[in-house]
Amino acid sequence: MPIACVRVPHFTLRVALLERPELDGVPLVLGPAAGGRPIVTDATPEAAARGVRPGMALRETVALCPEAVVVPPDPARDATALGRIVAGLEELSPLVEPDLDRPGCCYVNLRGLERRLGPPAEAARRLLATVPPILRPRVGVAPGKFAARVAAGRAAPGDARVVAPAREAVAGFLAGAPIAWLPLPPETLRRLERLGLRTLGDLAALPAPAVQARFGPAGRQAWELASGVVGGDDARVRPRPREATVVEELVLPAPAVSLETLLVALTQLGLRAFERPALRGRHVRQARLRATVEGARSWEQVVTLREPGDQKRVVEALGYRLQTATLPGPAEALTLELWGLIDATGRQESLPGFRSRRPRQLAEASQQLKQRYGTSGLYRVVEVEPWSRIPERRRALIAYDP
Repeated sequence: MPIACVRVPHFTLRVALLERPELDGVPLVLGPAAGGRPIVTDATPEAAARGVRPGMALRETVALCPEAVVVPPDPARDATALGRIVAGLEELSPLVEPDLDRPGCCYVNLRGLERRLGPPAEAARRLLATVPPILRPRVGVAPGKFAARVAAGRAAPGDARVVAPAREAVAGFLAGAPIAWLPLPPETLRRLERLGLRTLGDLAALPAPAVQARFGPAGRQAWELASGVVGGDDARVRPRPREATVVEELVLPAPAVSLETLLVALTQLGLRAFERPALRGRHVRQARLRATVEGARSWEQVVTLREPGDQKRVVEALGYRLQTATLPGPAEALTLELWGLIDATGRQESLPGFRSRRPRQLAEASQQLKQRYGTSGLYRVVEVEPWSRIPERRRALIAYDP
């Protein structure tokens, strides 16, 4: 049996309707993140029909569509909704892969599930039933992930589209799809359009060697996808990794905007998390801090430590992110999520009794330079903010005086 793609277009805007179903059918516009430019990030078909387009200034949107409702981004709400969708799909198939590049898109491997789910059309209907109807989900079924995603995109809301498994049938189905469906960088897509290639059928009609010579390996892969060739990554569904996770939540006594209050709450979360039995004697590699903000909004930051760290290292890294962040409003609650757990004793240290001769030689050289010039002129590199995105802040030079 082939691969299914479950897709929810305009995912963030549709998820907002789970809390405000009365807005279903109203033109919705996705606003910028906190501190971002006041432009349209996404728009529902109702808003697009009135001329609203992504990248348009919000003030222009009000003039074009006065009844449009601007929805602020809420990554925590989106992550929760996607987790529920994936969990529902995993009850039907053990192989479910969320598409990290396309929010609201998941691939489901249906191979070997014919007796449980029935033929492809019946399996598609069962997959649709796991998603709330207000999200307007669509399902596409095809031999590969790319063709399944195109099929889901061309299906009607709340409906499914099944593509026959033969390569000729897949290529015929894909022929009329726009070239923009290909997973290529925007500049490459513009180059293809300047060459007069508007559809996948136009690309598939070209000789494969010529496409590869012009666009490299990515061009060859695009030609194979447009021609209905299934293989490699297009035929594999990678389920999300299952790893131990520690989650701690703290509801603030009153909405807080003070950085000092948030840092105290973060420290308290770190202490509570590392007191859990799962973290005793262990370090973590990744952490996520999520803030629930007034007005049903949220803010989150994820840090990945270069080396697994303890409670102090995690709190320092997330505290730095808090100091440089702009929350969209007063925080009502904080949630700390830790994963990538490893034993703290697994880190390699120097064996006792084995010391290099180089420190002693450096100390002697430093003394000679200081006696001759008054200063040794030697420095050493130390880590200051290893979690910083700015390379100059990660390390600093300090005088070496053994």
